Amino acid sequence: MIMKKLLGIVVLGLLLSVSANAKIGKGEIQLSEKVTNNFIKFLRNEYANYFMVTPDGNNSLFTICGAEFCKGGMGKALKWCKEDYGQKCLIFAQRKKQTKIIRWNKADYSFPKDDWNYNVMVNAEYLKSDNKGIKQNISDDQIKGVLNNLGFIDFNKAVASINTNNSKQNRKSNNGAEYFCVWTGTGEYTNILWFTQSLHYAKISKQNGSKNTDCRKKAIYIIYKQGNDKLYKKLMWKFENRSNPDQAQIRLSKSLYKKVQNEIAKNTQTFEEEIIKTTQSNDSKTIPKIEKKLTQQQEIEIDQIKEMFDIGAITKDEYDAAVKRVLN
Repeated sequence: MIMKKLLGIVVLGLLLSVSANAKIGKGEIQLSEKVTNNFIKFLRNEYANYFMVTPDGNNSLFTICGAEFCKGGMGKALKWCKEDYGQKCLIFAQRKKQTKIIRWNKADYSFPKDDWNYNVMVNAEYLKSDNKGIKQNISDDQIKGVLNNLGFIDFNKAVASINTNNSKQNRKSNNGAEYFCVWTGTGEYTNILWFTQSLHYAKISKQNGSKNTDCRKKAIYIIYKQGNDKLYKKLMWKFENRSNPDQAQIRLSKSLYKKVQNEIAKNTQTFEEEIIKTTQSNDSKTIPKIEKKLTQQQEIEIDQIKEMFDIGAITKDEYDAAVKRVLN
């Protein structure tokens, strides 16, 4: 009899788990401007509990739940959403352990929280929320940047990443260990696509005597692990399976580059100009030193020409001619 009860509890628990997961949204979705703005309100209200959207991304609703007042659980909230908009709604994000988390497509992106006032909320005090659901220094544009990186909106404005001090992943990305740089060739090499991993690029660059150890100086796109897990894993797999471990940069396929373009906002950050001193040698062929204060664009082009020479794609004479064109 006891075993039957235990089995019943286990089965019930599995059914509840499956039922809850079935209500989490998945698949392609583009949030409308109205829904995006409502999502920002959801994030900034510490009492907001579930954020639901219609599959077309045009409508949304979020629920409120405090210590002595709770406006609907998940099931009831989904029912209200369907009644309001005439179509099935799914969970896009939720509050869990006092943290707002994007759940759609199992993104599981957590926004850093601010001071929590949950226990003081009574009656309808959610109407007077102090906007402490997430850190108050997180801007609307930063939120939109997260949604863009996850593929939920089209937002091309470059903004600073959200600093989640309580995130192990983000600490790695902030110290330079967890990002990839992607760029294209310039001039006659615009059809060539490149990418690199930050620490590897810095290591090889130092070994070659280059002062340009930060790949972000020439990157068109920067892919951090935080918030871009799937794309990051694809780049990591390709990086770990590269044919030449001693190359600072690796060729990128057109299909993967297209995915980067679709998911990541262009990098518009500028960097301080440096004096380049390149002393790399390849197959007993010494590349001449370049000791001149260059523009950022010249640095990028010379780095790319040098890489072409290193892998044998151009001859010494072609290298000299290409560098001369850049400097003139």
